[in-house]
Amino acid sequence: MMHDIPTMNKGYTFGYEDFTKEMNGDVLIEKVNFSRATFKEAQEFKDRLVYDILTNNLKIIIDLSSCEYIDSTFLGALVVILKKMAERSGEIKYVIPQPSALYLFKITGLYGVLNLYRNKEEALESFA
Repeated sequence: MMHDIPTMNKGYTFGYEDFTKEMNGDVLIEKVNFSRATFKEAQEFKDRLVYDILTNNLKIIIDLSSCEYIDSTFLGALVVILKKMAERSGEIKYVIPQPSALYLFKITGLYGVLNLYRNKEEALESFA
């Protein structure tokens, strides 16, 4: 079931069991609400984000602050989403405060490629 996404409604939040979608000005914030981001969630997550990008959300924050563990399949989904956004000349920021999740980004070499932030506020400020 698809939902209409408001484009400029500050503070509007959609609730899902695993994901929360929020607009803050022209920035879409997709929050992942589980501690383990694995292959089970990767496809749905990728589909959601590709839909967001194709509906002209060109400033997105992916909030992974709840994730203590991210597997390689989910990491692959993040890379696919990043490439899709690059095709549209948009920008994605990632909130990854958990040391265990951050470690994965360092050992895979993605630490220098992705725009990583400690919290949502820092990521929002970086769009200004």
